[in-house]
Amino acid sequence: MIQTGARLAGSYDYGEVVRSIFIAVTASYAALDLGGRITAARGWARAAWLTGGAIAMGIGIWAMHFKGMLALRLPVRVDYHWPTVLLSLLIGILASAFALYIATRQEMGPVQAWTGSFIMGGGIAAMHYVGMAAMRLAAVSRFDPLLVALSVVLAILFSRTALMFTFDYREDFRGTTLAKVISAMVMGAAICLMHYSGMAAVSFLPAAAIPNLSNVVSISPLGNNGIAIVTLLVLGTTILTSSVDRQTQAEVRRLNERLEQRVDERTRQLAAVNEELHRLSGELLRSQDEERRKIAQDLHDCTGQDLVALATMLGQLGSSIPSFERKPRNLLSECKALADQCIRAVRTLSYVLYPPVLDKAGVVDAILDYVGGFSKRSGIQVELEVSPRVERMARDVELALFRVVQEALTNIQRHSGSRQAKIRIERDSDLTLEIIDEGRGTQAGELREPRFKIGVGISSMQERVKLIGGQFVIESTSHGTTVRVTIPLERKEREKAAHSGG
Repeated sequence: MIQTGARLAGSYDYGEVVRSIFIAVTASYAALDLGGRITAARGWARAAWLTGGAIAMGIGIWAMHFKGMLALRLPVRVDYHWPTVLLSLLIGILASAFALYIATRQEMGPVQAWTGSFIMGGGIAAMHYVGMAAMRLAAVSRFDPLLVALSVVLAILFSRTALMFTFDYREDFRGTTLAKVISAMVMGAAICLMHYSGMAAVSFLPAAAIPNLSNVVSISPLGNNGIAIVTLLVLGTTILTSSVDRQTQAEVRRLNERLEQRVDERTRQLAAVNEELHRLSGELLRSQDEERRKIAQDLHDCTGQDLVALATMLGQLGSSIPSFERKPRNLLSECKALADQCIRAVRTLSYVLYPPVLDKAGVVDAILDYVGGFSKRSGIQVELEVSPRVERMARDVELALFRVVQEALTNIQRHSGSRQAKIRIERDSDLTLEIIDEGRGTQAGELREPRFKIGVGISSMQERVKLIGGQFVIESTSHGTTVRVTIPLERKEREKAAHSGG
């Protein structure tokens, strides 16, 4: 083109300038609002928010720049090369996408912030000057290098400010609406300052040659207003969608908090009920043991003694009957044998209910006596192996161990078919009791169906061991079954000593 005169005198439509500033502030607010949504989202939702946010923010920034160019009034007709306009829009969207990605990362150090600022600022400056390159008019553009450099620096600084604000307000804290508005105004002012400094860097010199008008469009007043309306609709929809999503997420969080509170409340209630059941179970077991002790003592002291007296009197009566009276003597002999059998049965029942030796000599002697009687009654040979370190223990511990041995041997007699059993009692830091048999254990394919069914006896053993702070385990294999009880005696002794000291 051939220059024909002094540069063209231009002026600004201040109404258009105000609209461009408003769009810049709205786009900045949308960017701040989107930061929280993108940060809170995960997976595909994050990608969707990032894509939609970049498009909306890019359109907003581009529209501000384009409206700023349309605000310039020149004495010649100005058309726009629409492919170049679309290219500037694409650059704005890509710069916005990069900015949102940087600002919504978990961390943003100084290096990442300034690197992002240079890339984003360069993208915005490129969008501006590519947009100006879309102008088709009978004039030649001349740029002031100093003002161009200033506009690029302002774009970088604006980008740094935008990244800082977006990063700071991305967590959606309550009470930040006013702060977001103020920050959006600062960001919008920075965008406008960069744009209008870039516009000040160019001057137009009239030219005689006709500009290339292929692929150009002329922006009518209706189209000018349409750009503003569509842009504000896009930004408004974005802000509204973000607000609705934020409220939805907040409601979901409130519902989750209420649900967690209810779950915690129900858990505490269940824990209290379980604790009460545990206490009642312990009281029931203690009541049963005390009742057994009383019944056993009554059987031994009253019923047993009466039967002994009866057997003695029957013996004395038999000696007073003449020898030739065979029938009466035989009848008395049978009565005497029946009385002796009742004495043995009462003594056995008394011992099974509550062995008196348990309180007098301890659990080891009580188990030894019980094993002897059990082997005679059942025909099962029981081997007892006791560590020399085993000493007297608390009454509830000894009673629980005796009941476990009693119930386990009863189960072996009723269910296992084993003719041998072994009881091992060891003590180091813990006390370990094992009852082992060699009977029918778990066969192949029956691992889910152990021979020991959970019944009253097993439940009673488990509860007794639990009450004294121990662990109860049943291991069943094809070679037999092991019942194992482990009691942390040292901890119980420390607790007992601490309680006594208090």
